[in-house]
Amino acid sequence: MINIANSTPEYTRSVRTPSLPTILTSSSKPNLSHCDLRHDAGLFRTATLELVALAIRAAHHAQAFRLRSDAVSFARRAASDSRGTSTMRRGGSKRRRASVRCVLLVCSICTGLGLLLLSARSVDPSSDRDVVPAKLRFGGTGPAGAESDGERGKKEKAKTCATVEEMGGAFRGGSAKESLRVRRLLHAHFSRYGAAKVRQLPPDQFCRHGFVMGKASEAGFGNEMYKVLTAAALSVMLNRSLIIGQTRDKFPFGDYISYSDVTFTLREVKHLWRRNGCVQKYKRQLNMRIDDFQKPAHTNVLCSNWIKWKQPIIWFQNTTDAVAAQFFLKNIHSEMRTAATELYGSPETFDSRPNVYGELMRFLVSPSSDVEEAVNWVLQGRQDPDITLHMRMLMNRPLRAAQAALSCTRKAISNLQLSKPRVVVVSDTPSFVRSIAQNISEFAEVLGFDYKHFKGNLSLADAKLHNLDFRSRDWGPTPRWVAFVDFFLASHAKHAVVSGAHRRVGTTYAAVSCSLGCRKQSW
Repeated sequence: MINIANSTPEYTRSVRTPSLPTILTSSSKPNLSHCDLRHDAGLFRTATLELVALAIRAAHHAQAFRLRSDAVSFARRAASDSRGTSTMRRGGSKRRRASVRCVLLVCSICTGLGLLLLSARSVDPSSDRDVVPAKLRFGGTGPAGAESDGERGKKEKAKTCATVEEMGGAFRGGSAKESLRVRRLLHAHFSRYGAAKVRQLPPDQFCRHGFVMGKASEAGFGNEMYKVLTAAALSVMLNRSLIIGQTRDKFPFGDYISYSDVTFTLREVKHLWRRNGCVQKYKRQLNMRIDDFQKPAHTNVLCSNWIKWKQPIIWFQNTTDAVAAQFFLKNIHSEMRTAATELYGSPETFDSRPNVYGELMRFLVSPSSDVEEAVNWVLQGRQDPDITLHMRMLMNRPLRAAQAALSCTRKAISNLQLSKPRVVVVSDTPSFVRSIAQNISEFAEVLGFDYKHFKGNLSLADAKLHNLDFRSRDWGPTPRWVAFVDFFLASHAKHAVVSGAHRRVGTTYAAVSCSLGCRKQSW
């Protein structure tokens, strides 16, 4: 049996950084962490509680004053005549009501002023620094570029934001060198902590060994794939082995994806734990520590040293994008920051950003033989396509989305200076593919997978795979296996992946395919 315990926060509260650019922002104080916000939040709560306590004490004083007034009134009534007593009682009652109201009014004013001052106080001590690092600031050209150095320096100093082109300029050098470094790192890690090596450990060493769980459901492919990839990245940072969770003895998307043998299953770990006598001989229970990334008030991603966690299994839950594991770059413990930097590169150096998830997919996944057959059927033995266009339309066909996709595709072709490029179009809405392919065919050769004309093993599989109702919002009206053929077909792009989506900027599906395409994995 596995004892599961939720991760206990070491601090009162933790704060989740909202987006990836916060992780990439260059800082003159590398040790500054968002855990500093916990201190501010604690001060806020303390001040609020003190104001509430002050209001309670004022209410108690008002109650005591009223009791004293009642006692005095009773004594005076006993010593005075009935007419004077009646007049005094009415006057005392009015004075008591007026005093209680004044006390409550003063307490309310003090509470409001205190909350106003605390909310106006700056939470981020580094907010006065420039948001955009010096590497992302560019001078103008033409008349603007002819300005004096002093005027240009003043403008650059005052600039606190950058365009997409300016931000991307720091990455034009590519990441091939850093990706090769990460490839060697992953090869060394899985050679030492892979399943084949760990199975041969002596019982005393195996029972001290640690694991990281990566478990995904069969919902949206991009989000669920990032759960497995984040677990793999965490296993590298913590020097642990990787477990890929199964559901009913099946890997996630196991009908269409083959997984590497460097990973464990939870059933195998439990078997090895019993066989090596970890509980009887070494008194080490197979416990699991869970940390939920989507609960900012409880996650320890920023404020705990995961390397020192003693539980045999760690499960980092709900990591549905590429950002979650990169939060360790801002962890308050230098040991965790060093481990994350070794894998992801330094956040202050933009030219040291490797293709981590593409390299991880090389070690972990590959298409099944049936999916590979469908991909080869589309390519027909010719060279790989140049550009992939992925459109997540959710069964809608807005005109602006199509225009933006065409504009981005044209711009990518122009920048690459391709005469007759090959463009792969994939979408969850087949009708949209047919309509936009007519426009793209004017300047490029269009490729796409039409499952109705494919006669391979997947198309001849049982009809239960073609379920139009199950999560059709994620997968579209086509059979589920078509999305995997499209995914591995899209990852063959040599130069660029253009992602368009209805009501969103991009998709994790396109991000994962782009990472795999950058890796140029050969199957």
